[in-house]
Amino acid sequence: MPVVYLIYALVGVLFGGVLSILPGLHPLNFAGIGVFVYLTFPMDPLGLALLFAGMLVAYAVIGTITTTYMGSPDDSTMYMAFPNQKFLVYGRGHEASVITGVGALGAALLLILIAPISPTLFPIFRKITTPHMGWILIGVAAYLLQSEWPKDWGSRAKTRLGRLKDGWASLSAGWLTFILSMLLGFIVLNTPVTPADRAFQNIMPVFVGFFAVPWVLTNLVSRATIPKQHIGKDMYVRKMDLLRGTSAGFLGGMFAAFEPIVTAGVGGVLAGHSTGTQGDIQFMVSGAAGRFAYYVGAFFLFWVPLLHLTRGGMAWITSVVYQPRAESDFWLLVSAIAVSAVAAFVLMYLISRFIARIISGFSYTKVSLGVLVCIIALVYGFAGIEGLILMTICTGLGLIPPLFRTRRLNMIIGFFFPIFLNMCGLRADVLKVLGVY
Repeated sequence: MPVVYLIYALVGVLFGGVLSILPGLHPLNFAGIGVFVYLTFPMDPLGLALLFAGMLVAYAVIGTITTTYMGSPDDSTMYMAFPNQKFLVYGRGHEASVITGVGALGAALLLILIAPISPTLFPIFRKITTPHMGWILIGVAAYLLQSEWPKDWGSRAKTRLGRLKDGWASLSAGWLTFILSMLLGFIVLNTPVTPADRAFQNIMPVFVGFFAVPWVLTNLVSRATIPKQHIGKDMYVRKMDLLRGTSAGFLGGMFAAFEPIVTAGVGGVLAGHSTGTQGDIQFMVSGAAGRFAYYVGAFFLFWVPLLHLTRGGMAWITSVVYQPRAESDFWLLVSAIAVSAVAAFVLMYLISRFIARIISGFSYTKVSLGVLVCIIALVYGFAGIEGLILMTICTGLGLIPPLFRTRRLNMIIGFFFPIFLNMCGLRADVLKVLGVY
């Protein structure tokens, strides 16, 4: 019965909600946990697939709590990390969590609204873009590199050359980050770094090193103090901020979900530039909507009739467990997303209220140290000692952007750039130039 399958999704929300609070986790880890569940507890394949859907929805909604209160972002939450942290310092961390949750709910609503036209719309997009996919992705990388402007360092250099040098400091660091990440990508994406039995976690230490560990380390160095958090019943948010932020984030997130390799952060920046998103509220709402559209939207595309586009780790794992067979499966997933999104928002609200009440009583330095210990333990548990070594290397790269005030997204674009080249048929030529073979 359909109600039974919705219960599977709600169980997934509870399970995913607990995992989402652990800093440093990524949907790739959720997919790996899904494999463990499937091998250990045999169950109805469709029910398991909807359990995965609930876990993914929970991650997209509840996972922002670690960004707000613990300063442990990933590639998708970096797009809204700074406003969330600003709200926390001003005693409005709970408000920031609720605002991002509303953005995720807005994306869920838009995803449900486009469901009836999805079997017609997305196959057309796929037919148009597939022959040009490689060049589209290279164009995205070029745009991100060229759209970053010099930062105002308050240069006091007396000569024009000195001021020019200061202006180009961040831009040069951004290009250096891109190049080093690209070289790392050629190695990691072509060589199994982690043990063979954990190869599906090969990328997990990279993302943790790029984003989570540097953020925690900067928290430790800054020794920030968290004031008492205000827990109010009202949000001071304009309707236009919600509408513009949700629509922009959903547009960027679905672009990232539809195109291979592009992440939510990249899609969010592109959508923000194209729609003129501005202000902290729109920034957070857009980031949350893009994150939801990216993770849940990619899973959604796998179930769309006449499309069955496989994007993201959870969709790949589900394709092994279960293949949607009828249009009724698609509408069952849509129902599960709707129910799970509401349940995840309520759970996020309750967790956020609880953390907001107690966090001011803890040393943020000790909290950050605890987060760092959790991250190291998780990476070791999922990827072994090799994963810790890879995480350490990536942490060195991840520290360049905050030190030189350049985009962290350059790491993601650079890391996956070898795949872009491969899609254009240029990978072998570049590998020869680099002396790989």
